[in-house]
Amino acid sequence: MRVLWLALALVTLGLLPSAVLAHEGTEVSVRGEVRPSGPIEVTGEEFAPNDVVRIELRKESVNPIELGRVPADGEGAFSATLHVPASVQPGLYQLAAEGQESDTTDVTVLEPAEGPVDIEPAPLAGGSVSNDRPTREVIGLAALTAAIALAAVGLLWLSRTHPKAAGT
Repeated sequence: MRVLWLALALVTLGLLPSAVLAHEGTEVSVRGEVRPSGPIEVTGEEFAPNDVVRIELRKESVNPIELGRVPADGEGAFSATLHVPASVQPGLYQLAAEGQESDTTDVTVLEPAEGPVDIEPAPLAGGSVSNDRPTREVIGLAALTAAIALAAVGLLWLSRTHPKAAGT
C-alpha cells in the first residue's frame, strides 16, 4: 500500500510543474500610454477562432470597467483601439481579455493628458507587455506543490518509522 502512495505522490509531483507552466498560448498586450479619456490599443493572440472577446480593466475594490468587445479572427487574433472612460482613476490595473479563452496583463493608467488627447498611441520601447500567469496564482500553485511534496515525504517517513506488524 505504501508503494502505491509513494507512486501516486511521485506522479502528482511530476505533473504539477507542467500544470504551473502550461499557460502557454493566449496572450493579450497593450501598446502605448493609457490615460483616462484616451485610446488604448489592445492586441491578442491564440484566443478561440472567431470568438468575441470582452476587454475589461480590473482593480481591487473597483467594479470592472468594460472597454468593449472585440471579434477574434479565424486564427484567434485580434487588434483594436478602444476608449478609456474619463472616470478611470490613475493607477495599476489588470486588463482582462475574456472569451472562450482568457488572459490578463498589468497596465498602468497614467494621469490625464494636458491639452488634446493623442489619437495614435506610441509603441512601448520593449514591445508588448505580457503577464502569462498572475503572481498570486504562481505562488498558490507553488505552495500547493510544496504541500503535496511534504505530505509525500511525511507518508514515506511514517511508513519507515512505523512498519506494519507481521500478520496484520
